[in-house]
Amino acid sequence: MKLDVKVKMNSVNKILKDHGLNKDGRVTRYLRDDADRLMNSFVPMDNGMLRRNKTYPKNNEIKYTSPYAKYQYYGKLMLAKNGSAWAKLGEKKVKTSKNLKYHTSGTGAKWDKLMLQRRKNDLIKDVENYIKNGG
Repeated sequence: MKLDVKVKMNSVNKILKDHGLNKDGRVTRYLRDDADRLMNSFVPMDNGMLRRNKTYPKNNEIKYTSPYAKYQYYGKLMLAKNGSAWAKLGEKKVKTSKNLKYHTSGTGAKWDKLMLQRRKNDLIKDVENYIKNGG
């Protein structure tokens, strides 16, 4: 007796897309939103504008839009040509080697990495639960 078996599988990309695991999928969007929530307490805080001024250009991306977001993220003092920390509109600043001092406890440069150091397991658990619950 002869038995022929043919297995037809979808591509990896189709499987990922069908389960919301591709870069535009619902699981990716949930991961971004949960990471955003967990990361928020690590973002430097003065008046809260840096934490609030952000957009989500893609399901897998958070963009901080405050004019000072970049130098806060990298944690380096940036100065105008005249040596001032304040620059005129459109004037470019130059990065120095001097580290910024963050005044809100627990916040700092590269807040995404700070969050992952301290809350990575929470993020993983949240995403696992989302997927298990049919997310």
